[in-house]
Amino acid sequence: MSEALPKLFAHGAQWVRADFHLHTRADKEFRYDGEEDRFVASYINALEAAGTRLAVITNHNKFDLDEFKALRKRGRKSGIGVLPGVELSVKDGANGVHTLVVFSDAWLADGQDYINQFLGVAFSGRVPSQYEQENGRSNDDLVDTLKMLEGYHRDFFIIFAHVEANSGLWKEIGGGRMGELATEPLIQKYALGFQKVRTHDKPDDVCRTKVKGWWREHYPAEVEGSDAKAIEDIGKGRKVYLKLGDLGFDAVKFALTDHNFRVSTEIPVVSHSHINAIRFEGGLLDGKRITFSPHLNCLIGIQGSGKSSILESVRYALDIPFGEKAQDREYKDRLLPHVLKSGGKVIVEATDRHGAQFEVSRIWGQSPNVYVDGTLRPGVSIKETIIAKPLYFGQKDLSAAGKGFGHDLVEKLMGDSLKGVRKKIEERSDDLRKAIESFNSVRSDAENKQALEDELKDVKFNLEHFDKHGIKGKLEKQLAYSEDLTYCEGVDETAQGWHKAIDNAATQAEEDFNLIESHVSDHNADFFTRYAAKVQELKETVATAKTLALTIKSKSGDLGTLRQELESIRDSLKEEFAETERKLVKAFEEQGISSIQPDAYIELTQRKQELESQIDELTKRTGKEKSNLDAVLTALISLNDAWHDEFKLIEAALKTINESQKSLRVEAVFKGDRSAFKNHIEGQLRGNNLRKEYYDALTAAYTDFGEIFQDLGSASTHAKAKSEEFKKLFMANLYALTGYQVPNSYVVTYHGKALSSHSLGQRASAMMLFLLSQKGNDLLLIDQPEDDLDSQTVYEEVVKLLRKLKPDQQFIFATHNANFPVLGDAEIITTCSASDDKITISVGNIDEEACQASVISIMEGGPEAFERRRTIYQIWKARAV
Repeated sequence: MSEALPKLFAHGAQWVRADFHLHTRADKEFRYDGEEDRFVASYINALEAAGTRLAVITNHNKFDLDEFKALRKRGRKSGIGVLPGVELSVKDGANGVHTLVVFSDAWLADGQDYINQFLGVAFSGRVPSQYEQENGRSNDDLVDTLKMLEGYHRDFFIIFAHVEANSGLWKEIGGGRMGELATEPLIQKYALGFQKVRTHDKPDDVCRTKVKGWWREHYPAEVEGSDAKAIEDIGKGRKVYLKLGDLGFDAVKFALTDHNFRVSTEIPVVSHSHINAIRFEGGLLDGKRITFSPHLNCLIGIQGSGKSSILESVRYALDIPFGEKAQDREYKDRLLPHVLKSGGKVIVEATDRHGAQFEVSRIWGQSPNVYVDGTLRPGVSIKETIIAKPLYFGQKDLSAAGKGFGHDLVEKLMGDSLKGVRKKIEERSDDLRKAIESFNSVRSDAENKQALEDELKDVKFNLEHFDKHGIKGKLEKQLAYSEDLTYCEGVDETAQGWHKAIDNAATQAEEDFNLIESHVSDHNADFFTRYAAKVQELKETVATAKTLALTIKSKSGDLGTLRQELESIRDSLKEEFAETERKLVKAFEEQGISSIQPDAYIELTQRKQELESQIDELTKRTGKEKSNLDAVLTALISLNDAWHDEFKLIEAALKTINESQKSLRVEAVFKGDRSAFKNHIEGQLRGNNLRKEYYDALTAAYTDFGEIFQDLGSASTHAKAKSEEFKKLFMANLYALTGYQVPNSYVVTYHGKALSSHSLGQRASAMMLFLLSQKGNDLLLIDQPEDDLDSQTVYEEVVKLLRKLKPDQQFIFATHNANFPVLGDAEIITTCSASDDKITISVGNIDEEACQASVISIMEGGPEAFERRRTIYQIWKARAV
């Protein structure tokens, strides 16, 4: 591979323009008036200007070895592959058939030139000047010519040139003969292309429709060639593109044999998001950069070679969850710390659906960061903005179909599409929590109010005992001062609260307004001039609020001063009050009453005033109990609606998924996981001696805890003798219960039968086909998708479907099964090998010889085993025939 080619194929097999019909100065019909020593450079420059990466030199019945070598050498420097060929005028049909013969390098191996040797035999009896021209016909027809070529035991293929023009196959050979050629084994084996097909269906002429009818499955690729007779003609005419991972003969031949997937008249557009490469800093992959194709990528290597390490690094960097039912979670949890090491970093280079470039960087143990042109972009969603709905499945995940599998599958398929509704659920849940807190607060106030009322009764009873002795009238003045001061203290407290509220609000508003920056509009400048003036007026109200706060503080201070004045008057009367109390005590002693103490009466009176004030306040608050209960019920309904919105999104997505294929179906049931419902209430009320059958009865009668709360009186009867205890426990755990989302349940069936009842192989096959039938998941990562799949299923169903899908989706598989990279025609094959302190990586593609050798060695047991199997299969095939 030349110096320029590694860059061309850095991301695997690429679509390159090919020109299968080129002439050079060596051809008598080619015109060139430039400097002789500039021809090769001018020729390659013209190919490069035309965007041609593969050029086949096909002069009329002639091959110039020295010129070819010069063109190939110069082409390699520019990343252009040049293949040897001739335009052979074969003695067949009415006027001869122009046939492009393309030769492998074996025809020129070891300094030999078997191409000219062949031409000498094909035109034996004549000198070159007699046949090195457009109309020089060979000695043999098409079939005999192929026999002669085959006799050299060197690979080649043919393309019929300008098939509809003079000396073209379709023009020169009639229907009967065309039918014969279609059944000729040598034609089927070596004829890989028709050049310059233009007529689709024309009743009176040979056309595409008729030839396809004759040739059927042997109808070859339709290709193009500029048939240039001068440098300025290079690149003219229609284009054809081949998907290649190398510009050599073998890659081109394979592309033509696989023309349904590897030949196109235009370069397909990559419109799905995809990963371009992954880089590592630190750990076992330190300094490595592994490139990916937007299509099929296979990581190969023996067990423990590092395949899973790379796949898992991609998953980790993109923050793709394992799934709750991941089968190899424990192994993967240990894998990354071992691979990345402390402080190790992985960087994923990615392209979104619009072609924008991103880098996702993640240090081990930290959250991922997104960069655009080297600038950190916080808030960019990886699975929404960069890589659309990536999916990950670890080893054995495809065949896992136990309890909770449906939920896990739905979570993976839905990805971040539920983020919006789940944020709404979170908000509604918070609303419920606040409503319950207010409701519980009112219920607590009611209990406190009852306790205060009971205490007030006791205080009044004791005061009545004092009043029988006329003590109230004798202490009236002292009690009046106490009552007056209690009133003043209440007003002070209210005034201080008012000041604090205004002052705090003004301070917060000032901070908020300072964050508002001026706005400049290119299209609404006049509007925003007026708007800014109003914003400034609004900001000025903060100063007004601050002034108001100062005024409130001042007035509050005035009230405080007045209260202190009243306290001073009261204090000046202390001796008078004390004398009154002494006289009362003496009078009671003379009557033999020692249980009556004036100071106790005063304390009781003050306590009565305090209790009455507190009860009044609680009465106001407990009056909101019904409205607070209504708020809880409203919040419950709102939360339930959000849960149902989530379910409807899932249901709609599942409908689309189910309609995309008929084999595997996933059906959802709203709040259908009764087991989870029961387990939650048992967990919340555990240790309270409630019997199991109580929970069974509740979960059978109600769909969720909101329904139980709204029907708590009847629901509690399921607890029988412990109904009151149940009600208290339920209310004590109100939010923990009513805020719990009873999970939906999912029924996964395959061909109408529960997936869990199928064999592991059937489950895995069903899941693989199901995943491949989905739309919108731009990236699919699977660690060893072949686990539990039989080889026939892998090829007949999975790989064939994979080939159709990979133009529009990126696949990265770690695999031991050769069917995926080989029959799946992987654009990138990454070979891994590991030692104690590093993982070695080699990135290539299926067209490269070194990569092919790795596949044979790793996946086929080595060349000897590969050849042995091939020999045995050929024997078996011969017996079958």
